[in-house]
Amino acid sequence: MARRKTGKTTIKRATGETYPVSVVGEPPAQDEERAGGGAAAASDAAASDGPTGVNGADMTDSTTAIDGVDVRDGAPAPAAHTAAPTRDGAGDVLTHVDDKGDVRMIDVSGKAVTQRLAVAEATILMHPETQTMVLEDRAKKGDVLACARVAGIMASKRTGELIPMCHPLMITKSAVDIEPIPASGEGARDDGRVGFRVQATCGVTGVTGIEMEALTAASVACLTIYDMCKAVDRGMEIVDVRLLRKEGGRSGTWEREDKVPATDAVPAVETPTAPADADAETPASPTSPLPGGPIANGAAAPAIAFIGYQNSGKTTLVEKVIARLTQRGLRVGSIKHHGEKNIEVDQPGKDSWRHARAGSRHVGLVSPGRFAEYADTAEEVPVADLLTHFTDVDVVVVEGYKTAELPNIVVSRSGVDRLRGDSSYDLVDEHTVAIACNELVERDFRARAAKEADEDGEPRALPPFLNINDAAEIVNFIMRRIGRA
Repeated sequence: MARRKTGKTTIKRATGETYPVSVVGEPPAQDEERAGGGAAAASDAAASDGPTGVNGADMTDSTTAIDGVDVRDGAPAPAAHTAAPTRDGAGDVLTHVDDKGDVRMIDVSGKAVTQRLAVAEATILMHPETQTMVLEDRAKKGDVLACARVAGIMASKRTGELIPMCHPLMITKSAVDIEPIPASGEGARDDGRVGFRVQATCGVTGVTGIEMEALTAASVACLTIYDMCKAVDRGMEIVDVRLLRKEGGRSGTWEREDKVPATDAVPAVETPTAPADADAETPASPTSPLPGGPIANGAAAPAIAFIGYQNSGKTTLVEKVIARLTQRGLRVGSIKHHGEKNIEVDQPGKDSWRHARAGSRHVGLVSPGRFAEYADTAEEVPVADLLTHFTDVDVVVVEGYKTAELPNIVVSRSGVDRLRGDSSYDLVDEHTVAIACNELVERDFRARAAKEADEDGEPRALPPFLNINDAAEIVNFIMRRIGRA
């Protein structure tokens, strides 16, 4: 049956290979590979009858052109608006469209072989509880982030099968990094939403770019996260899929100007403000990148100590707790109590070590991103004095300081001090907020408390017990205690 003619001109026949000159202006001179049918489009525009308006727009039939938009037959002019950002591609030619308007794969056989790299990112936003579930590896489908990384790498290698006009590439590099987005602090979004930021880096030695592979990897990694978490959070959003950087090829290096700053960049130092109840006659403190103390004019962060005898598992547990608190978006500070005198300054042979050996009583180390100080004192510095310097964090994790009377968690893996034979039960006092131990220690402590109640007539109230092998449970306890749950 013959097709009925509708009389409508198809878009591809109306536009040809390029955007109309009335929209994009005269294209710059380019080589044949990138320009394609650009000259033909320009000649078509030049042959247009009637006067032309702004940016070459056709003014025939009482047409007014404003910013390249036609207003015909007395229609109201569009409202004033901000000009669109300048396009920064290689040119104004759609190279995947031929002279007839049909799509095509570009012939790249004549292009030079160069090393090419592309970095892209994508973000998936979710409910805070969903992010916590992922970080604590409680998703029923398994390790969400590990699966997403593998999916992104696999997708980058199959981009040519997904994007019709993409060339299959022999990829030489494919890496997917996923970082949690905290609710506040460094790396947080302006709207306070949480989730994960995916960054994909792809490389190839070849004749065509690898941007699509990087974008595909970042997108599929986010889709995998969605798939593995959709049972508990169908409202997740995938946003900000974009190219950050490309290298190689004839056009060289391109980098997005508004990309997220590198995590190792030194943050700008803000001028501190005095607290509301500060003495009006007290002069403002000078600006300094050093955190804490009177310079920061802030309140010390809440602290919680992990105490226990040697080989009780404190350091291992503290390490896990710091890592998980950081993943949950908190800025964490830490203090380690060293029971022995004469802490070594840096490593033997290093400059700071040589300074101290030569007689320096106060050695400082400074780099663009951090600082450290070593000083000799006549007596041990009280932990309360140290905490006045921790105003740039949300919580301070203290290891040790049994006698400092800080809110503490007693850590006990075996219940006794193997060196002295002392019982960890004796460390529990009115400052203890929880006990991190295993089931055997918990039963022993409860039995001892019951025995004391029989002897003294008053039952001893024990703080809650936490599983020493479950860092997530301990972190949740700390978050509730400091009001950040």
